[in-house]
Amino acid sequence: MPLTIRDAVPSDLETCTALLAGRHRRDLQRVPFFNPALAEPAACLALLEPLFANTYADGLVAETDGQTVGFLFGERMLLAPTDFASNFVAPHSIAVPVEGHAVAAGEDALSVYRALYAELAGRWVQDGFFIHRVAVTAEDPEVQDAWVTLGFGRALTAAVRATAEPVNVSRSRQLRIEQASPEDIDDVMMLIDEQDAWHWRSPMFWPVVHEAGPAARAFNHNALRSSEIPYFVAYEEGKAIAMQTFLRPGFTPPFVDPASNVYLFEGVVASHARGGGIGGTLLKHSMEWAARSGFETCTLHFASANPLGAPFWQGHGFRPIEHAMQRIIDDRVIWARPRG
Repeated sequence: MPLTIRDAVPSDLETCTALLAGRHRRDLQRVPFFNPALAEPAACLALLEPLFANTYADGLVAETDGQTVGFLFGERMLLAPTDFASNFVAPHSIAVPVEGHAVAAGEDALSVYRALYAELAGRWVQDGFFIHRVAVTAEDPEVQDAWVTLGFGRALTAAVRATAEPVNVSRSRQLRIEQASPEDIDDVMMLIDEQDAWHWRSPMFWPVVHEAGPAARAFNHNALRSSEIPYFVAYEEGKAIAMQTFLRPGFTPPFVDPASNVYLFEGVVASHARGGGIGGTLLKHSMEWAARSGFETCTLHFASANPLGAPFWQGHGFRPIEHAMQRIIDDRVIWARPRG
């Protein structure tokens, strides 16, 4: 049957919620630490209501013979370059959250997503949005393949581990590990600068947004004022050489239970000290703190192309649960048009 694409309206909320709950029931069988509550429509409703109410989000539904078989929502990210979030999200881009799309069981995911994305992408490009990002669960090869076919590739990966799982450290180091205080902001920002310099390199090529520097410093300074969620800094010979920082709730995918999770925000070892067991020693300290504090899981993000970060985190028990897939469209399409 042919697909019909139309704008989502408030009366579609119930049907889309049921589709998302159906997708979550399938994800529950394949994604580690998936919150079972989200397999029910009542829990999914709280995820979708903000998208339907978001004036910056565009939403479509796909129908076959009058039955809704899929939906897709993307938010227009209109961040100022000075905004702290612009370090992680392109200021003029589209973000499709992991809860912002679903296809009914038994339907061809590629056909449905292609029809939905074709309509929305045309609108976005016409309005000057050339960077599109969609979040997908990590253990859904059919959905991932659909977005790869549409020109997307992995940019960012979210991963999770149990805090009680032992951290195996092959080369333990004697470090002085302290919980940073607001007075340590210069050490914290120095290590963040180290991480920014690393991510700027090939093959990650993450831009260093200097305009957002004051906002980043203010964000971290405020976080340091919390005595509950720590920033751990490792010192050797009196110098700060590594750091792991934590947030609650952080940027954890919404299908991980936030009540028992802590988010590892920044994990960095100074460039001159990498490869010597410092990161593993610090992670062992951090996970022991998290388990003692009652957190059952820890989540984080790493650049999918990171040649050091990805092997380190996955080698220490973090399992991918979500991929942010990204497509950058050649902006010449605005002026390089067909003749006639």
